[in-house]
Amino acid sequence: MIDSITTLWAQQHDDAVPFDAEALARADRHFRRRIRRRDTIEYIAGLLASGVFVNTAIQTPDWGIRIASAAIILGALIVLCNLWRRRPPAHDGALGASSLAFHRATLAAQRDALATVWRWYLAPVVPGMVLFLLAVLRASAQHMPFWAALLAIVGVALPVVGIFWGIHRLNRAGARRLQAMIDALDRGDL
Repeated sequence: MIDSITTLWAQQHDDAVPFDAEALARADRHFRRRIRRRDTIEYIAGLLASGVFVNTAIQTPDWGIRIASAAIILGALIVLCNLWRRRPPAHDGALGASSLAFHRATLAAQRDALATVWRWYLAPVVPGMVLFLLAVLRASAQHMPFWAALLAIVGVALPVVGIFWGIHRLNRAGARRLQAMIDALDRGDL
């Protein structure tokens, strides 16, 4: 009985797939490069948006718009700090984590960040955006009928909500793709 089990075990080679360290290193470098590129674009966009709202706060005489601009700038800075905190750590082989486990953990951390993008990326700027729209509504209503000002603000708010929803959906799809990559790693596919 034991001989047949030993023979059967020795004949199974499918479960002992050799680990391709070079392919893993290439995949990890490619993934980190994409994350760095994405983060750089986000930092530049956040700084440009902050610059626009700094200029708006300086140029406008309306205190409501100034306060709203400051809230948007604060929200953008919070987003940039959150993005910095969620960047992948540098891999230090001397720390003892295997390359596969480290790469999997990096993928999982990015998956979790994308899955919760509403909380840490979109939500910090929502109060400033709402304040800004309300301040512009108040200022516009002084120069036109209230219904016309409200209609204009709704015309601006709907695309903003659509963009936020699109960002949320795209990031959820990205989280699903990362989960598929994690599942492939767990199966031994690289």
